[in-house]
Amino acid sequence: MGNMFDFSDLIEEYSLPIQIILPENPDDKGHYDENTGEWVPPTPAEPINTNAVVIPFSSNEIYQSGGRLSSADRQLVISMDIPIKSIVVSEGHKYSVEQELPYSAYAGFNVYELKWVSAFEQ
Repeated sequence: MGNMFDFSDLIEEYSLPIQIILPENPDDKGHYDENTGEWVPPTPAEPINTNAVVIPFSSNEIYQSGGRLSSADRQLVISMDIPIKSIVVSEGHKYSVEQELPYSAYAGFNVYELKWVSAFEQ
């Protein structure tokens, strides 16, 4: 059975370029080089460049969150699955994927809650 609703044109119209950096592979924790004994960190995954809709939360949603959300946090609307704790880079700001609201079963997209993390890199 296909999707009950098709929002692909709407998502395409309002999307902007983003970069998704997947979390490290839990099986690859890094290792020590056998010859030199130096620590070799885990190999990071290649970033994924794609398009998605990035929307700020309304002031009502921020107020009702009880301090869990801020005006710097965003919602991500995208037609692909993203693992929790991935990093999303949008317009030079970094966000952590914290929560998923799956609508893919009937609408063909997912909504993710993004927490702003750029402040920790300055």
